[in-house]
Amino acid sequence: MNNRRINFENISNARDLGGLRRADGSVIASGLMIRSANMANASEADVEVLRRKYRLSEIIDLRTESEQRQMPDVVIDHAIHWSIPVFDERVVGISHEKNTGENEILKSLPQMDDLYYMLVTRDSCRKNLGRAAQKVMEHDYARGSILWHCTEGKDRCGLLTVVLLLALYVDRRQIVEDYLVTNEVNEPKAEMYYQKILAAGRTKTEAVAVKNMFLAKEAYLNKAFSSIDEHYSDIDEFLCAGLDIPRAAVEKFRSNVLLQSKSVLKSVHRPR
Repeated sequence: MNNRRINFENISNARDLGGLRRADGSVIASGLMIRSANMANASEADVEVLRRKYRLSEIIDLRTESEQRQMPDVVIDHAIHWSIPVFDERVVGISHEKNTGENEILKSLPQMDDLYYMLVTRDSCRKNLGRAAQKVMEHDYARGSILWHCTEGKDRCGLLTVVLLLALYVDRRQIVEDYLVTNEVNEPKAEMYYQKILAAGRTKTEAVAVKNMFLAKEAYLNKAFSSIDEHYSDIDEFLCAGLDIPRAAVEKFRSNVLLQSKSVLKSVHRPR
């Protein structure tokens, strides 16, 4: 997993989906799809890498409108910017950057497993998750790469990545492993907030809850998986009926980003 990490100066938790392999031998092409944390502080060197090496042509910002106003993305010439907030503004606890005081963090603390369940079951979340996924699927990869991000590059960004990898029939074990790579980046920040909450005189239980908010946990992802399995017969039904993505867009996506063995797409085992 580590060789897919992209080490920018100021853009954290970035990696290329290229290199993930399916059971039939097909592999996701490199340099086409990038996931990351927010791009508000992207340096000139970061922008240059995105422009020259990845030919970045589209960006999807999954943050709320208020998050985008507070920390707007750096403008990258010739890259189309899409704002597709997964959550509406009424959902609390989704920004890890807005509130840094101990009391504010604790007040906005979400139940993370419930958050992942809601992403799959709440109509508004499913609608926007589907819109974002369809943007990636219908992207013109001949023009260059597409990047999507939220604040930490963990939950909203992570679940969109999960949807795309499920659409490509990547094994769930690989999907979980990719999701957990976030902890290599976020562990120091999580530990810092853990110590900060303890130093403020709060309980260890509260400190652990705050720490976990910054970490990727397999249990969170399993909540999303179980929600999908509970409501849909297979991945294609989830994509087309649940997320309202046209079947043609899904098939085109598979054809555009997979290398090798494209002819076996219809016969491959479709994981639940």
